[in-house]
Amino acid sequence: METELDPLTALTATGVAGYVAIVVDCVARDDLGLSDGQIRSSALVAAALIAIGLAVNLLAKRPGKSN
Repeated sequence: METELDPLTALTATGVAGYVAIVVDCVARDDLGLSDGQIRSSALVAAALIAIGLAVNLLAKRPGKSN
């Protein structure tokens, strides 16, 4: 079974992710007292971990298999 991602869902997910990033940035800076450099470093590490997870998931799928 193959699923397709429609443009409205992708656009909504991107907008929500951007909004969450702004809120997390404000909380980290204002409430937790983190500097911009600390927030940037944490964001880069998180982005790298997400990218690695997506890459492993993509590369683990074998051509010809349905799952």
